[in-house]
Amino acid sequence: MILDKDYVPVISGKDMDREAAKFLLKYCPRALVEPMPVPVEEIAELEMNLDIDYVHIAEDGSTLGMMIFTGGNVQLYHQETGRYTWQHYEAGTMLVESSLTEAGNRGRERFTIAHEMVHWDRHRIRFLMLSPRNGQLAGACRCPRERVCRPRTPEEWMEWQADNLAAAILMPAEMFKRKALEFRAMYDAGDLFDGCSFSEILGEDITRQAIINDLAQFFQVSRQAAQIRGVRLKVL
Repeated sequence: MILDKDYVPVISGKDMDREAAKFLLKYCPRALVEPMPVPVEEIAELEMNLDIDYVHIAEDGSTLGMMIFTGGNVQLYHQETGRYTWQHYEAGTMLVESSLTEAGNRGRERFTIAHEMVHWDRHRIRFLMLSPRNGQLAGACRCPRERVCRPRTPEEWMEWQADNLAAAILMPAEMFKRKALEFRAMYDAGDLFDGCSFSEILGEDITRQAIINDLAQFFQVSRQAAQIRGVRLKVL
């Protein structure tokens, strides 16, 4: 792994699928040969030996996850008291915003876990290298709710990498393409009315939206994530 002067891995947009394949080959190789919802909790806890703790991280919900790189105290929000308190965690603990366990948030929850796994796998070196200079920097890497589009700082580059790698891990390129083609074939096949298929009756726009929904449900990601992935892989 090549690092820049700030100890951040050098990973460009065109490298994401290759880097995601490396990650899955190490932790879940069957996801590269069989379309499936990647078992992120299983990978985190059983393969990477991480502990997942669901907590309220910030009062405004702006932080969805946090990766603890070295043991220490973390300031967390407690809804019951309406106050922030300090809590001790050991290295290798992943904090996930507890509101993500609510109905309708499963895709965001899985994305957050994958995002934090990328931080642990790829960005630990930066925090450990900086810890002798500033112990606070080794404590945690936060996952903000808003995605970074134009990274400039080392922190923004790490968030950008974690976002894009998480998407590629949850939706491996070749397996995603395979399922997209399967769903397309399903809508294009069959005679429903006067020899017309689903896609001919529904129209291309509605068929495309249906395929996006099917992909999101199959890979257990958000509809937005499936749509972005499909566009990038040129299957939508």
